[in-house]
Amino acid sequence: MWVLIDEMVLRRPVGTPQVMAAQLDHLVTAAERPYITVQLVPFETPCTAGFLSSFIIAELPDAPTAVSVDSAGQGEVSAEHDFVSLIWDRYDKIRAEAYRPGDSLELIEEARARWNHKT
Repeated sequence: MWVLIDEMVLRRPVGTPQVMAAQLDHLVTAAERPYITVQLVPFETPCTAGFLSSFIIAELPDAPTAVSVDSAGQGEVSAEHDFVSLIWDRYDKIRAEAYRPGDSLELIEEARARWNHKT
């Protein structure tokens, strides 16, 4: 599993400092698993179409690649080739801008420590 996350999630409070620290602790635990790669997309990265919604790309051995795209109030699941290609292109562009996995993990750990300090 490969996860791209906007760096702003480290800074924007959702709940109490304890909640933020716990959320980031969970993210660190997940990122340390060998089958999960987490990359943060830098705050300075220009907002592109890929940031306007969340999406999942699902590749299964016995089925065509499908994408699920969600935005406020609506969602779409599709295996249509052109749509899947469009989402892959957005994913590749965002991933190219992201911090390396090790650097991302360090930033997450630093943010977790800051939130723990606020508790």
